Amino acid sequence: MAGRCACSDPPEIKIMPIRTLHLLPAALFAVIAGAVLMSPRSDAVAATAMAIYRGEAPAAGGPGRRIELRLKADGTMTLITDYRNNRAPIIEDGRWNPLSVEEIDVTIESKDGVPVAPGTLHFIKQGDILQIRPESAAQYGSQGLQLRQVKAAAAPAAAVPVLGAANSTGSWRWEAMVSSADKISIEQPERYTLELQGGGKALVRADCNRGQAMYKLDGRAVAIRISGMTRVACPPGSMSERYTKSLEAAVGQRIRGDNLFLDLPGEGGTMKFVRAK
Repeated sequence: MAGRCACSDPPEIKIMPIRTLHLLPAALFAVIAGAVLMSPRSDAVAATAMAIYRGEAPAAGGPGRRIELRLKADGTMTLITDYRNNRAPIIEDGRWNPLSVEEIDVTIESKDGVPVAPGTLHFIKQGDILQIRPESAAQYGSQGLQLRQVKAAAAPAAAVPVLGAANSTGSWRWEAMVSSADKISIEQPERYTLELQGGGKALVRADCNRGQAMYKLDGRAVAIRISGMTRVACPPGSMSERYTKSLEAAVGQRIRGDNLFLDLPGEGGTMKFVRAK
């Protein structure tokens, strides 16, 4: 964690070149039109999917379940389970949420078109594999559940939800820093804000310091340059310096409901923001 803010004049900061988002693998953000693996029984199954994953959950006394997970461009998902019992597959619908570059939550809200109490499955993404986390594995037996991405033709990229001027402007509060190694929750998110304005301008609050910024969007890529920050010495334990450095390191962005995600390069992780009310 950062301790105190620098007290000398900051060096000139050059804007990072816009690059294609590569942190959250393209599998989660390339819109694809997939063929139905198991006989569909709802319109949701036919909807265009972002990514399709398939696998099997072994069973001790039978062939086991064949499972397909579809992550769609609008943040919804469909989970299709074929028990291989000469009956129609079970179709569960709901929503999915990326928590970091390697972790997603899948929340089931209905079963065969009937609303059910929401239940959440937690997955870790490794390459083209989704591996269910231990806390969600019990219902899939001792071996848990592993799904592999299915290669499919891409639909028009325009369908991919990205951060745009219409839905990104306003104030965002830094809520967490999530990576494959750990998750850091920000105790006072109201002290770490990013206010995106029109014309590529922004205001930044980093704990006890404030400043201005310029930002540029190019599809899912983003570049942020901070200028004119105050140089107050923040209390010990402040995240001020880490916050500003992370903002300027961000290379990718996406928005899901009231959450904004900024992806850092390499293993830097993801900054999670919530829209200020």
